[in-house]
Amino acid sequence: MANFRPISLCTTIYKVISKIIVARIRPLMQHLISPNQVNYVPGRHISDNIMIAQEMLFKFKKSYGALGFFAWKMDLSKAYDRLSWNFIEMVLYETQFPHDLVKLIMSCITSTSFQICFNGELTNLFKAQRGIRQGDPLSPYIFVLCMEKLSHLIKSTVDIVSWTPVRASQSRPKVSHLFFVDDLMLFAEASPSQGHTIKYYLDAFCSLSGQTVGYEKSLIFCSPNTCKGSASEISRICGSPLTNDLGKYLGMPLIHTKVKKHTYDSLFDKVQSRLSSWKCKVLSMVGRLTLIQSVTSSIPIYAMQTAKLPMSLCDRIDKMNRDFLWGTQMIRKRSILWDGTLFVNQRILVV
Repeated sequence: MANFRPISLCTTIYKVISKIIVARIRPLMQHLISPNQVNYVPGRHISDNIMIAQEMLFKFKKSYGALGFFAWKMDLSKAYDRLSWNFIEMVLYETQFPHDLVKLIMSCITSTSFQICFNGELTNLFKAQRGIRQGDPLSPYIFVLCMEKLSHLIKSTVDIVSWTPVRASQSRPKVSHLFFVDDLMLFAEASPSQGHTIKYYLDAFCSLSGQTVGYEKSLIFCSPNTCKGSASEISRICGSPLTNDLGKYLGMPLIHTKVKKHTYDSLFDKVQSRLSSWKCKVLSMVGRLTLIQSVTSSIPIYAMQTAKLPMSLCDRIDKMNRDFLWGTQMIRKRSILWDGTLFVNQRILVV
C-alpha cells in the first residue's frame, strides 16, 4: 500500500471547466513564476535548466581554493499525492487570484473521490484529504505555483546572506536552485553551516506543504577542491549519499568529465530497442521509411538541443536505420538519397 498511487478519472464537464481555468491563468505564469522554474511557463524550455546545470558543474570542475561548492539533486516523493489543500489555498490567495476563482479551483481539487478494486469488486467511494489529481490539466499549474513558494523562501534566505549561491563565472548571476516539477537541484558553498541552513528551510517548506524528500534517492556532488571531511559532514547533515556522478538530469546525463563516445550510449540503446520491436519483414519500404523518419530519427533531437553528440554515435544510429530500411538482403543501388546525403554505387549489407 505504500506504493499505491490513485488516479482520479475526470469527466468531460470537469475537463472543460479545468481547461477554461488553465486558459485564464496560463498567460500570467511568466509573471508569477521566477526564472528558476521553466515548466508550464510560456517562452521557457526544459533545455534551459539542462544547460544551466551543465554550466554549474563545469564551474565545479574548474573551481580551486580552500572552499568548494556542492550540488544537491533531490526528488520529492509522490509530490502530487502529498500536497496539502490548505497550503494550496494559501498560495492561491498570496498570488492574488480573485476570491471566486480560488473557490472554484479549490472545489475542483477537493471534489476528488476514489474506489478500489479489491478481489474483483469495487469498494465504496471515499474522499481524498490531500493531493491533486493525476491527469487533470489544472494540476501541473497548481503544483508549479506551490513550488514557487519554496523558490521565494530560498530567495529570501539568499537575500539575508544565510544561503551562499554559486556563480558560473564572475559576470554570471548567482544560481541557488533549479526546479522542474518535482526535480530539484540546489547549489551552495560546501560548508556544514550551509548544509544546516538548506536542510532547515527545506524541512520548513515540507512541513508547511506536506511534501517529503526522498533522501535515499537524492544525491550530493561536491567540487573536487572540497575537503573530504566537509563533504562527509554535508552528506550527514542533508541525509543524502555522496556521489562522483549525478547521473541524469531531466533525461540528459550531467557531464563531469570529457565527453566520450560511450557517454550517450543510452540514445543508441533506445533506438536499438525501438527498432528491435518492429518486424521489418512484414512492413513495406514506405512503412519502414515512415517509421524511421517519424520515430527513430526524432529520438536524438532532444539530446541535440543541449549537447553536441559524437560523430561516431550519429554514424552508428544512421547505420542502424539504414539496416532496418533495406531489410535482410544485400542491395546494390546506383543512387540512394538518404536524409539529404547522396550515396553513389554504395553496397549496404544488412545483418
